[in-house]
Amino acid sequence: MRTSLNNTKITDDYVNGVLPTSDALLMEARLILNPDLGTEVNLHKRTLNIVRQYGRESLRAQIEDIHKQLFIQPQHQSFKDLVLSFFKR
Repeated sequence: MRTSLNNTKITDDYVNGVLPTSDALLMEARLILNPDLGTEVNLHKRTLNIVRQYGRESLRAQIEDIHKQLFIQPQHQSFKDLVLSFFKR
């Protein structure tokens, strides 16, 4: 379990470009010697991209919810007017 966790950490650091130079060179050598590791690294990259995309979509949805609450609901009309007044100047 610990070895797997360490390998995941090394792969994550490698993909994110924060692995120290000596460790990055060692990782490059491992990638040459072990094609399965290359597949694992590519899957890790894809996973990170999916997580980032989900984060963006989640943030977008949260911003839209806030917009609906503050700019569309009638009880927040005075706040809406105040914010819009900043852009009328």
